Amino acid sequence: MLERIREGSQSLWVKVFLVLIALTFALAGIGGYIANQPEPAVAMVNGEEITQVEFDRAVENERARQQQQMGDFYDQLARDPRFTQQLRMRVVNDLVNQKLLEQAAKGQGLRVSADQVKAAIRDISSFKVAGQFDNDLYLTTLRSLGYTPDGFAQVVRRDLVTQQLVQGVISSEFVLPSEVDATQQLIGQTRSGKYAEVALADYLAQVEVDEAAVEAWYNENIQQFAVPEKVKLAYVLIDAGSIAEAIEIAEEEVQAYYEGNMSRYSTEPQYRFSHILIESGDDAAAAEAEAEALLAELEAGADFAELAEANSDDVFSGEQGGDLDFIEAGTMDADFEEAAFALENVGDMTGVVETSFGYHIIKLTDIKEGSVTPLEEVRAEIITELQDERVKQRYYELQQQVAELTFEVPDTFAPVNEELGLAVQETELFSRNAAPSPLDSAAVLEPVFNGPLISEQLNSELIEISDTESVVVRVLEHEAASTQPLDEVRAQVSEQIRRERAQEMATERAAELVAKLQADEATGVDFTALDNVSRQVPGHPRAVIQKLFNLSAPAAGNVTADTANLANGNVAVVALSGVQAGSIDEAQTAQLQDQLMNSYMQESYQAVVSALRADAEIEILLNSANETQE
Repeated sequence: MLERIREGSQSLWVKVFLVLIALTFALAGIGGYIANQPEPAVAMVNGEEITQVEFDRAVENERARQQQQMGDFYDQLARDPRFTQQLRMRVVNDLVNQKLLEQAAKGQGLRVSADQVKAAIRDISSFKVAGQFDNDLYLTTLRSLGYTPDGFAQVVRRDLVTQQLVQGVISSEFVLPSEVDATQQLIGQTRSGKYAEVALADYLAQVEVDEAAVEAWYNENIQQFAVPEKVKLAYVLIDAGSIAEAIEIAEEEVQAYYEGNMSRYSTEPQYRFSHILIESGDDAAAAEAEAEALLAELEAGADFAELAEANSDDVFSGEQGGDLDFIEAGTMDADFEEAAFALENVGDMTGVVETSFGYHIIKLTDIKEGSVTPLEEVRAEIITELQDERVKQRYYELQQQVAELTFEVPDTFAPVNEELGLAVQETELFSRNAAPSPLDSAAVLEPVFNGPLISEQLNSELIEISDTESVVVRVLEHEAASTQPLDEVRAQVSEQIRRERAQEMATERAAELVAKLQADEATGVDFTALDNVSRQVPGHPRAVIQKLFNLSAPAAGNVTADTANLANGNVAVVALSGVQAGSIDEAQTAQLQDQLMNSYMQESYQAVVSALRADAEIEILLNSANETQE
């Protein structure tokens, strides 16, 4: 329990609960909701599908999250197909849990208001600039994803409803003050007692081992002497990193690239607009008439911002006086842009403009002049880009050349070394689980140990280890899996038998001492005292302290005792004589209460999900590259 509390205190579990399916995640995975054509399902949950699009996007989100957390170490893990398989199964099960919660919330008739949806959208970080909701960014983002504001609002509404269900469950948890005090006393508890070690070395000399015992132990534990299959490889590695070190970019190339891509380093003038939108609805004529009436008021001198706030059907921009901020061509409806960018001077206003969204009145409110970034400011960036392009080009050229040469002369790497200058390297004999870098990749090990490369001892095909490394290998030597004969391990077996028997004798002696302690008899053994020690006390064997805190509290004047096996092979006799409750620190009470609440809410959430899964019909339908799980 204490471990769970400590783990909970190191996480943002409660915050995760409160958002459940983070709205920014909903935005990142939004494409899964907008497909117009049927998508293959990866799972069925009570008859409802989880589509391949939803799954693929969730997998990419999880990969990005883990890569951000683990950095370069993630690339090593990602090479292992088992890691990828586990990640995909974890994601699909998370999506199943999400679907179950959605269904449960819907079944209970939970609802949210339009104002709650608007507030949630405004709070999505993906729609904010400098901490403030940006309506232009909001509309541009949705449009780039092919989503309408109403459609996205439905996604947000669904997530908020699910969040209601989760909040309703976890908010029912509570922590009593007595629980906090008891936990604090338990965490700070100290114990008193003593311990003594029964030394393994004292019994080793007493053990005699005969040949029959050695043979019997060897046969019973023969799996311990298995020698795995091993290979020795020659290989040629194509490494993009090594290629990059040899590439230099001339100044003329930098200048030419800069001039040829001037659009990247210059900005066009930017225009800021405000608008009033009257949606067509079911009566386009009435909407147009309303827009014409508003235009007449504006031409008569009415304040644009006031009319936008009072009348615009674009609620978010309307609350800002119709302001759309600075927009670029290609981000808005074509008819809207044609009319808007025809305005020349700040303050100019269009007439009524019809678009697919309805009828607009558009006003130009500001202009930012364009600019050109000097070459010196982007020189390093250009050099990096040119190097990357050159590296990629050379890397792919080498791949093709190596593949051709190793195929044409399949029993040697000499042509690759002579014509391309790539080094030929050799390994020592290694097993599948002890492959040297960079060959410690499933992409290499699978064809080496499971294919014809061992019997043929010819060059392999080009194997891509990662985006920046490729290799061709050839087996030089092979040792089949075997078992070490008894003659080679006789001394090892004999020593193991001696230790096991000595351990048994030491354990028997320790048990005798425990019995004497509990009977309050003299033991004749010197014990080391433990006075008010905590769980983290240094200077004593860890197994002794763990055993001390696992023993039940003794009655007054008595002790409880037991044995503990130590890492050095000795057996410890541990006696507990007293338990002292930890003190209550008022300064830590609030923090501990939060930690307990986190733990309780996590348990409640998991219990709800487990109950939903137990009652649900779930079918996982991943493709053949993945394991299925039901």
